[in-house]
Amino acid sequence: MKGLTLLRNGTTEDLEVRDDLAIPFFGDDEVLVKVSASTLNRVDQVLIRGYPGLALNFPQVLGADIAGEIAEMGKNVSGWKRGDKVSVYPLVACQQCALCQEGKPNLCEHFNYFGMHRPGGYAEYVPVPARNLASLPAGVDAAAAASIGVAGITALHALNMNNDLKPGSSLMIWGATGGVGTLMIQLAKLRGLEVIATTRQQDQAETLGRLGADHILDSNDEKIMEKVGALYPSGVDQVIDYVGPATFPTSFQLLKKGGTMTLCGILTGMETTLSIHQTYFRHLRIQGVYLGTEQEYHELLALLAAKSITVPIAARHPLSTGKQALQDFGHKNHLGKVIIEAS
Repeated sequence: MKGLTLLRNGTTEDLEVRDDLAIPFFGDDEVLVKVSASTLNRVDQVLIRGYPGLALNFPQVLGADIAGEIAEMGKNVSGWKRGDKVSVYPLVACQQCALCQEGKPNLCEHFNYFGMHRPGGYAEYVPVPARNLASLPAGVDAAAAASIGVAGITALHALNMNNDLKPGSSLMIWGATGGVGTLMIQLAKLRGLEVIATTRQQDQAETLGRLGADHILDSNDEKIMEKVGALYPSGVDQVIDYVGPATFPTSFQLLKKGGTMTLCGILTGMETTLSIHQTYFRHLRIQGVYLGTEQEYHELLALLAAKSITVPIAARHPLSTGKQALQDFGHKNHLGKVIIEAS
């Protein structure tokens, strides 16, 4: 089997495309998916460097997003057949811990994540628990279905967690050209929100506007706080920040009283400083988000099928050039999702 593997933590130079990998074992309650498409995510960059507290099983096949067709099935699997077109909810819950028992499997204490705790989608085949499968809706191709996995449920869950958002509320998205950002813009506009999108490349502003962004600002603009302040003198209702320490101070200052900051990434580091005084004095809420629920994943598939949202595709790569794709991903500001096509 061919696959893109990480040999050790380090840099993208520690990635290798191999064609001698064994086809993975799949259990009685699992299926073997023949992968058609997977997508790059920012977490790949963190995994390559070394995810905090996580020991990978080297050589690790990365790739959390998966869409393809069922090649083989375990003996306990029912309701599916070989050849069914499927996509995969990227989080595997243990179903046993207290949070799973409380009906919160997305917060599972012992969750598994494709490409991190188990083999991922940058390969020709991947084993998947049958309970994680979703049928590919008519009119939705594998690339689009794979694209709404990690990025889509992160974006939708971040919105769903904030009950204060109403039509006309303001939402600011750092780095809006990525998978989370391009989907977040569209999901926010479906709710009638006003969206501020930032990007380092102003030649992408027109596309962000077509997706629905009301205001597009330069991420590197030294006067970005003044410009946001001119638009929303009291501050913004919610800021979505996956950049981390590099943008946290600005995000914090831009929030209005009672506003919410949503943290969903650590691209520039894991720790920052926080004014406890300003947090309570301004009634601010700081929340973390990783992924979302299975219900939200199915909701996104339905939105794709209804053409209520679209997935901008920045580039498509075969497995053979997957290493180059990840090298480019760390240095280029793509607009939309980068697809790895295994077949």
